[in-house]
Amino acid sequence: MATPVSDSVSKRGLWLNGALAVAVAGLGGGLTYVVMAPTPTERIQAALPPLPDLGSAVPQLRTKLSEAHARVQRSGQLSDLADYGRLLQANDFAAEAMQTWRLLLHEDPTEGRWPYYLAHLYRDAGDVGETTALLQATTDVAPDYSPAWLQLGDIAFKSGRFPVARAYYETRLDQEPGDPYARLGLARIDLQENRPAEAMAALLKLVADHPAFASAHNLLSRLYRDNGDEDRAEKHRWLGFQSGRFATADDPWIRELHPWCFTPEKLFVIGMVDFQTNRGDRGRTEYEKAVAVDPKNPGNHELLGDYYRTINEPDLAVTTLSQSLSLAEMQGSTPPLLSLVNLAAIKREQGDLAASQRIAKAGIAAHPQAPELWVELGLTLDALQQFDAAQEAYRSALKLSPHFTAAHFNLGELHLQAERIEPAMASFKAALVQQPTFAPALRYLLQYTLATNRLAEAGDYAATALQAYWGDPDVRQLVSLYHLRRGRAELAAGARQSAIKQFQRGFELHPQDEELALELGSLQLAQGNFRAALAPLETLLELRPNDPSAHLFLAQAHLMDGRTRRAIGLLENGLKLAEASGQTQTAALLQEMLGSVKR
Repeated sequence: MATPVSDSVSKRGLWLNGALAVAVAGLGGGLTYVVMAPTPTERIQAALPPLPDLGSAVPQLRTKLSEAHARVQRSGQLSDLADYGRLLQANDFAAEAMQTWRLLLHEDPTEGRWPYYLAHLYRDAGDVGETTALLQATTDVAPDYSPAWLQLGDIAFKSGRFPVARAYYETRLDQEPGDPYARLGLARIDLQENRPAEAMAALLKLVADHPAFASAHNLLSRLYRDNGDEDRAEKHRWLGFQSGRFATADDPWIRELHPWCFTPEKLFVIGMVDFQTNRGDRGRTEYEKAVAVDPKNPGNHELLGDYYRTINEPDLAVTTLSQSLSLAEMQGSTPPLLSLVNLAAIKREQGDLAASQRIAKAGIAAHPQAPELWVELGLTLDALQQFDAAQEAYRSALKLSPHFTAAHFNLGELHLQAERIEPAMASFKAALVQQPTFAPALRYLLQYTLATNRLAEAGDYAATALQAYWGDPDVRQLVSLYHLRRGRAELAAGARQSAIKQFQRGFELHPQDEELALELGSLQLAQGNFRAALAPLETLLELRPNDPSAHLFLAQAHLMDGRTRRAIGLLENGLKLAEASGQTQTAALLQEMLGSVKR
């Protein structure tokens, strides 16, 4: 008697797709045997992607993936398959994750996460067409998941399909009113469609609503620069810089994958991005988890210790960095460089100079080519007031790395302490070779060149400092001092218009500077530019309310502008102040002008 086909299927593990049974006629007895369609459980068990190559995975990840795979093989349940897919994608096993999501999508087409996760895998692989199709599939089954609409808008924008992109962005805005990412996308479309005024208005409204949205500030900076408005361009460039690293829009479904990550390298990346974008607990969970999943790796403790130092938790940093060094010693490996540098620095900052010196010297023995350790040793020797030894330490760093900024700068400060001014300035100049915008060196050099009236050199430092630190009030004040000195030099040379430009620029940078207000206002007044003189002279009076001369100058400007009543009030008040303070000459001028006006 022939073996029933159904028995054959069960024994061989074969199954046929389809919703209907297949009838097969028996050979001898006229019987009919039926092959039933496999159940969802059987389909999942049969099509389950194999385990990926786990040779480089940490033990905990190998265990979790093996257990998850075995669980699906036993149960064939969608929920177990989904967990297996999450583990695969979260730990960058892209090929196996793709197979898993395809299987889930086939078995459970109503869940939006499956095509969405697939879309991200294809996006990472550079397949724009498949990414778009999968995002559209996501919105078909999960139309309220707004990140998918935003990503569709970005893809359409990059491919030049602006009307389509606009529709996607507007859908995102319907779901997330006021969303800055969609609004930025719409402004960019306005620019591409030659509506710069609408784009500018939209961007200004956007940064008013979201002052820390870096991308909008950066785009505004570009637009203002294209329009020749350098001041506003620099303002928004600075605001964009101050806003920090660009953060992608929040994506809850992708965040759901993070707890499934057990790969230290990826955990550190997630943590670093969260730290830089100030999200969640600023990456602490991921940094600490990276150590927990691979606790015997000295490098993991090294990075966690560096993180603790960055967030100003020195005690935790010391414990973690020390563990990093202990593990390296136990394993017979070279002690991690960053652990040595950070530990030496923390001990110095805590006042344990002996420990700092010992760690730095041990580090130099282990890493003889690392200039960072020589600099740390130099700082500790400086704190111990062993200045000659500190100087030698910095010079040793420079032998290894001739343009090492920290070594040049700290050597310059040693020279300053010893009142060796010219060598100090030479060191500060050298510090800028590798880092042209290194703020401490720039400030020293700008102050020095101003003090020694080297205005040509000062101008270069002022321009660099202002461009790099446009919104820093200390930098603006220092650069305004350069413009004050430069304006006075131009005035002494008889170049009044050039002097006005310098004073005006300085006043724009630091409008509360009394000397700039006086120089600019009085010079504009002398040139007959009474309306241009009003603003600085009003400022001068605010800053010097008891100064008779401030009243005199501003009164003259108002008289030239036809504001006689305001001028008389200023003259009368200025006269009282001049008489009370014994300023006879100024009082006489005020009296004479007052009499002339009243006649």
